Amino acid sequence: MKISLVAPPHAPLNPVLNMKKTLRSRGGAAGQARWAARPPYPALVTRLYPVRPEDALALLADLLSCAPDDLRPLLAQLLAAWSCPGAAGGAGVIALRRTPRADLEVLGGARPGPRQAEVALALLRAASVAGTPLSAYADDALLPKDVLCTLGWRRAGQYTEWRGALPTPDAPVPAGLRLLPLADVPDLSVRRHAQATYADQLGHTLVGDTDLIPGAHGSDDAVGHVALNASGQGVGVCRAWLAGDTLTVGSPSVHPALRHTPLRHALLRATGDAARARGARRLVMQAWGDTPAETQADAGLGLDAVTVTPIYLSRS
Repeated sequence: MKISLVAPPHAPLNPVLNMKKTLRSRGGAAGQARWAARPPYPALVTRLYPVRPEDALALLADLLSCAPDDLRPLLAQLLAAWSCPGAAGGAGVIALRRTPRADLEVLGGARPGPRQAEVALALLRAASVAGTPLSAYADDALLPKDVLCTLGWRRAGQYTEWRGALPTPDAPVPAGLRLLPLADVPDLSVRRHAQATYADQLGHTLVGDTDLIPGAHGSDDAVGHVALNASGQGVGVCRAWLAGDTLTVGSPSVHPALRHTPLRHALLRATGDAARARGARRLVMQAWGDTPAETQADAGLGLDAVTVTPIYLSRS
């Protein structure tokens, strides 16, 4: 969960995706050592307070070390929130965010320290009362994996950041489809259909027209590509950000009915070739909710998985 105070040229479609990435890096070896040395879970005497989503923004911003205005675009997607009081900004806060799926995404968590497990458990139990499926990133800085497992949550996906030399996968475009630069497809309805191919993948969030317009969030539509079927409907997309010799993309997505084809890597190849023509030599690929088969295919591209953060789902 990461929000950049100043969006980099490769900022993803939604600023909260950058926020997730930074917070995942906070735990590191020190965070893992701290978690391993934690005391047993204490008795749960934590006091929680429901808060309005609009009032939760400042608490979340303090927890996530960003400005409240960075989170304000998410306000319409927040359904409920709870806080736990404590010293200097409180012991923890979570908010539930709508997603394109049945699950609600948990934003926030509990501050590291001797009460982290107690506070995180209490917050998650409060959020689970309604019985709606919840999803959350396992992160020692906010919601440690052991806490999620204690509640019976299961690992259902992951975030992966891949880095390495710009690959040239041998992936032909499937028959009946064509790939075009996004700059050649300004129609928002086509872009919306293409972007909707991400909707069932865990970790992806709701997007609006401001996320789909040409050049949204600094994306380079002359480099990014979209896949169209014979009817001209968007069935896949690869958004791109180019900075110097580095191409940054969200993991390409394709329609579920086409995921058995080479289309995903064909989109990556087309986007990479366009970036290479402008001097790119390195790739950063951020992947949310990819299937095990997709992750295995990406591992064959010669890239290094520099960050892997599990995504957990609550019991249904």
